[in-house]
Amino acid sequence: MEWHAKSAILYLMFAKIARAFRTMELEEKILHSGILLTAIGVFLPWFGGLWFGSESVWSGFGFYTSYIGGSVFLIQVFLLVMTLSPLAGGPIIIRKSSRNYVRLLLCGISVILLLAALTVLLRVTFEVTRAEIRFGMYVSLVGSIVACLYSFLRHQEQQRNEVQELFRHPEVQSPAKQIAKKHEEEEPLPPPPPPPPPPPPEDHNLFSQP
Repeated sequence: MEWHAKSAILYLMFAKIARAFRTMELEEKILHSGILLTAIGVFLPWFGGLWFGSESVWSGFGFYTSYIGGSVFLIQVFLLVMTLSPLAGGPIIIRKSSRNYVRLLLCGISVILLLAALTVLLRVTFEVTRAEIRFGMYVSLVGSIVACLYSFLRHQEQQRNEVQELFRHPEVQSPAKQIAKKHEEEEPLPPPPPPPPPPPPEDHNLFSQP
């Protein structure tokens, strides 16, 4: 019975997250898709080939770059939790005003770490015959670059909105008010009231007969 209750809670939580993800803006969807792609790429093969006479393959958690793969994975998990925790009813880890800046910073660190890992693996391929970089390395790198690019765009958009709010004149009306005012001006005015009747003519004949 307890297991069914936990399953129902998890199902409701994931349904709420999926519904919130569908309502996100396109840039947010691409950003989180890049984060997911980076995290998945860490589990895929990064390096492989003939190593001490036997064929071996290592994921992002193996070989000499395992510390880089683990760090990149933890960064992606933190980025996902930072967004999904408020959506699932959990605590707010990073305030919304600082969220885009933190995303940009962490995505930039992920790109730098993955480029460093790629450099190490390239050097090993030059020194070891029949060794090559596998597709998982490129999947993580592409996903991290996409996430970094769109986090930069979101950060720039937030800064632009803050500047516009700072320099907006109080007399400047919002677009909704401008549209309502335009509709009011387009409505036909009621016809003017009819003029009053003319007054009776005055008698200017002073020498009229009685």
